[in-house]
Amino acid sequence: MGIAGMTLTVVILVLAGVARRLHRYPGGWRFALSGRHDTDRDALDRARRAVRKLRRRARRELAGARARVARADRAHRRRVGDAERHLARLRRPGKGAFVAALGKVSLHEHVMVISGPKKKVLPLDGLQVRFEHSTIGNHIYLRRPDGVHLQSYPPGEHGEDTVRGFGVRIENAVATESTYLIGLATSVKKAEDALKAARADTGPAQEARRHLGLMTARRDPALAEALAGLEAARDRWQRLTGRRPPP
Repeated sequence: MGIAGMTLTVVILVLAGVARRLHRYPGGWRFALSGRHDTDRDALDRARRAVRKLRRRARRELAGARARVARADRAHRRRVGDAERHLARLRRPGKGAFVAALGKVSLHEHVMVISGPKKKVLPLDGLQVRFEHSTIGNHIYLRRPDGVHLQSYPPGEHGEDTVRGFGVRIENAVATESTYLIGLATSVKKAEDALKAARADTGPAQEARRHLGLMTARRDPALAEALAGLEAARDRWQRLTGRRPPP
């Protein structure tokens, strides 16, 4: 930018400042700029600053009250969501953690998974396990009320001890699942009660909304006094200049 451009920019800024000053202190150049009226302008500015300060404080307090409502709502939703997820995990535990595998058979906490073209998933609840050794291999029978699955392991693939040991692990997992299911009804009932309690626990959110309502509806005596002071300062300026200044 050349000297001419810089000069023009300075002139524009000065004119903008003067125009703003004439707007804030209407009545002519001497009232807006003359040192003789510094006291009058200062009085008007003090009244304006007092109102701005109190309005900023009111806005901060109102914003804080709204934020408190938002925090209370988030906390309530989080508690309800946690309770819902916990209950869902109890009702639908899925396969559970992986325990062991042998060949195509995988043992998990709650199910057996047999891989293949048609994957099978057998719940451990009610599962009966039987091991059998023969000349053609080792066999595990997995019996449920709806049918039997036979898993055979040729002699060269897995030894008798390995297959028998895997069958024992399945039986132990079935026993653990049976114990788990005995206590599951109690756990589900506790989780349902916890969910109801979480949904009903709206006290903090209601209190936050009550506080917000009070903050919204209240009339701040200090702000009312400051506004009255500002109007009085504007009246004095109008009597002095014949022009009413903006608040």
